[in-house]
Amino acid sequence: MSAKWQHRDEGKKVSKSVVRSKSLDELKVASKFITSLLDLRKAEKLQKTYIHGTKKAIDYNEGHKLYVDYRLDGTSTGRLSCAAYNAEKPMGVSFHTLPRETNKANIRSMFVAPKGKAFVTVDYAAMELRVLAHIAKEKSMQHAFNSGADLHTYTGKLLFSKDEITKEERQIAKTVSFLIVYGGGAFNLSETMGIPLNRAEEIIKNYQRVYPGIFRYMEFINNFIKENSYAYTIFGRRRNLPDVNSRDRSVINRALRQGLNFTIQSSASDILLCGLLGVSKRFKEKSLDAQVVATVHDSLEIISSEKDLPDCLEIVYDELVNYPNLRRLFGINFDVPLSVDLEVGRSFGDGIDVGFTEGKPTNLDEIYTYLNNN
Repeated sequence: MSAKWQHRDEGKKVSKSVVRSKSLDELKVASKFITSLLDLRKAEKLQKTYIHGTKKAIDYNEGHKLYVDYRLDGTSTGRLSCAAYNAEKPMGVSFHTLPRETNKANIRSMFVAPKGKAFVTVDYAAMELRVLAHIAKEKSMQHAFNSGADLHTYTGKLLFSKDEITKEERQIAKTVSFLIVYGGGAFNLSETMGIPLNRAEEIIKNYQRVYPGIFRYMEFINNFIKENSYAYTIFGRRRNLPDVNSRDRSVINRALRQGLNFTIQSSASDILLCGLLGVSKRFKEKSLDAQVVATVHDSLEIISSEKDLPDCLEIVYDELVNYPNLRRLFGINFDVPLSVDLEVGRSFGDGIDVGFTEGKPTNLDEIYTYLNNN
């Protein structure tokens, strides 16, 4: 097999394969450099925003504690907004934006519970998709939740008409679910997953076949917004959307996406807030040494004494899974079960999973052993 040759300036003959090999080596070096540079910038961001910012907030408030300021009117969706408390100006540290483990540095672990107490983290599982399944009356998605199936695996099997799917196919199913919910389409799926546009279009078409109720709901809410210039949630919260009357098609489409997003995200937020109120009320009624200290998107952060931990866990599970406070206030019953993940740890950034059977924690001995060793 003959090799093709080219001349370098110094007159040496080098095969194209050698040049190509050297180029690949150079690209590998460049890739490592870029990766290291990005890691450095992330570390600088953590240090400047969260470590230095938190220290400033603690120094301002004294007592080695960070006080956060929550605002009910800080977002258009009804979610709480949050900033570190400072009577003069916000300190720029928000529990909402604290990253999870990054570059092997768990920034959340610097927030620790007082001696003899523990952090309890409770996080709703797939909350917004559960809300969507309920309000869209999508029977197939409701079946997935009611049967306890992994939604994205279940969706992937239907989407690709296969009994077993790959990790990539599950990720595609997960991605398309959230893209559809928030007004994305084939182009967004193609860009996000790095797949050809025609394949993305086919997947979206199949998704419509799998979950037709979602698309019927999207059509209904879009028509409602166009006629009324506002969207509403299952609890009656409204968001005015005057931009739907614009002459600019892109502005109209953005308003429609915002409206669809609002009906789902705001409903999920209100479910969490009602749960928060129910939890706090029952802590006081039972005189527990426990309190909600923060809320982050679909989760609550609670600090409880070790002594009151069993009662705390039972109350939290009952209020968020069985939602008695929500039923009392709004008389609502969901068509799908609500599900939560609970962790107990010494800090905001670490913890051990809590198991439940019939509303009671099943691994308390393991939890106390973990706390004693940390």
